Amino acid sequence: MTQNKLSKKMLSHYEKLIQEKRDRALEEMGYIREQSLNDQGNLDTTTRDSTYAYHMADVGTDAMEREKSFLWFTRENNFIRYLDEALLRIKNETFGFCIECDNKILNERLEEVPHTQHCVSCKNKANS
Repeated sequence: MTQNKLSKKMLSHYEKLIQEKRDRALEEMGYIREQSLNDQGNLDTTTRDSTYAYHMADVGTDAMEREKSFLWFTRENNFIRYLDEALLRIKNETFGFCIECDNKILNERLEEVPHTQHCVSCKNKANS
């Protein structure tokens, strides 16, 4: 059987690391939102007021950019949710242990992917 929880010092370290990643992700979401709103509001008024329709290529590019922004926004939102779940595990002192095998997750993995819930072995099995 493995140790049931990480030390308070380690939990505090990972909490700080996760909070920093969460703050950066929130900033990125704000940037994506701002860019998306700016792109929608930057239509050239002479083109908008023209009797001619937008060129199909321009309309397609605009639609692709909006879709890309939506996908990035969704990705960041999911990442923040994973980080929030990791912060909850820290609060509950269950952070750092694999939900599949209950073994301690290596510190190297937690440093790189602090929101992980799986050790490398279980993650590799899931991806096979």
